Formats: sequence, structure tokens, C-alpha cells
Amino acid sequence: MTPLSPTQLKDHRFTNIRVKAVEGGSPTAEPVLKPTIWFQPAPNTSDQWRLVLTLHLASANPAKPFPYEAELQLQGLVQIHDGLPEDRKEQLSLVNGFSVMYSAAREMLLNITARSAYGAVTLPTLNFTPLVSEARKQTAERQRKASRAARG
Repeated sequence: MTPLSPTQLKDHRFTNIRVKAVEGGSPTAEPVLKPTIWFQPAPNTSDQWRLVLTLHLASANPAKPFPYEAELQLQGLVQIHDGLPEDRKEQLSLVNGFSVMYSAAREMLLNITARSAYGAVTLPTLNFTPLVSEARKQTAERQRKASRAARG
């Protein structure tokens, strides 16, 4: 039997795809890629998370535009194997889940731009570990503040 990853992407769907060719865009212009992540545990389970990945691609310098502006958003559901320690489940699920979803977004943008005005664009590979760590810290801080406010 082929060994499977402990993290499985059970579902993913594009909820927004917008790609615009920018008149006068140059393939040598510098782009800016801004990923945004959102996640929450799936209800009634301890091994699944709902994920949303949003990507914004734009020009770093409007005076020298990148050939495309784009926004892609995906929603997904990731599941982790129950045999992992509790403290590793969420981190592994989120980093791997967002990485797999990002690969789908990279491929979608490549396919769309391959038949567009300025030719194919391939997004760089991203490391989701720092994004997930920062998002988890912000979530924990919001929960602490809400807990303090509830206590009075």
C-alpha cells in the first residue's frame, strides 16, 4: 500500500478568481503577493479544520506595472491522522493544508495566464509556517482578551 501523508485535503473549492491583464505591464516589473489565511476547527471533530486562503497579486510599483493583477480565494477542509500528538495536529494540518491549497492556486493562475495577454505567471513557493504561527498567536490573543472582557 502507498504510504499517505498524515494530512489529507478532503475538499477544496475556488470561491473567487479574478485575473486582469494590466495595460503596459512588464514581465520584468516587481509583483507583490499578499496571502491571507483564516481557519477554524470543523464542528464536532477534533481532527478537521476549515481553511480559507486568499491571494492578492499586484504591482509593487504602479509606475512600472506587473502584467497582471489577480485575486484568488479557496476554501478547504483538511483532516489529520488521529495518531499524532495533540500539540502537533493543528500546526501540521494548517501548514500542510494551506500549502496544498496554495499549490492548487498556483496551478490555476498558471493555467489562466498561459492563455492571457502577457503569457504565463508562476507564483513563487511559499512557506506557510510563519503565517500560521502568527495567525495562531493573534487568535490566542483575541481569545485572551475576550475571556478577560467576559470576566469583567
